[in-house]
Amino acid sequence: MNFQEITPDDGLLLLQLQAGDITAFDEIFNRFADPVHTYIKMRLNGSEEADDVLQEVFIRLWHKRQAINIHSSFRNYLYTIVQHCISDHLRAAKRRRRYTLTAEMPESEATQPAPDEQYQYKQVYSIWHGAMNTLPGQMRRIYSMKNEEQRSVREIATELQLSEQTVKNQLHTAGQRIVKILRQVQLFF
Repeated sequence: MNFQEITPDDGLLLLQLQAGDITAFDEIFNRFADPVHTYIKMRLNGSEEADDVLQEVFIRLWHKRQAINIHSSFRNYLYTIVQHCISDHLRAAKRRRRYTLTAEMPESEATQPAPDEQYQYKQVYSIWHGAMNTLPGQMRRIYSMKNEEQRSVREIATELQLSEQTVKNQLHTAGQRIVKILRQVQLFF
């Protein structure tokens, strides 16, 4: 990342940020957003999701502002946040691709799926959706919010006024129940 380094004179800017000064945050954002965004786009191969990752970087900076303890440079500190946000984004995207079923078979860029593959996919989706509908009410809602709406655990917990651990426990139990049903029809393992 090629951006203007915070100089020793800017130590006051960091102290103001730690104290929650929004003007200091704006100044840091204005200095670093463009080069960070360019770097994120490069790492995500020009993905349109770079804007979301950029937003997450500065949200994390704001949330962690009181704990900022810079050992080498602000640039390195910010780079670490950027790397973590990119890694989190890539992991989440991989999970979504791996575990998300939709009613229609995803389009492949290489080839059009054969009709029998489309039929099999629809069958799997139907069985999965049926298994999901056997879950108790709140567990089904949590599982649906996570897997169909792609909501985070924190978002689900906030909306349903539950602890994050309760949401995680419900998702774990729901996953076990669905896998058990799918094993019975020999879809997995």
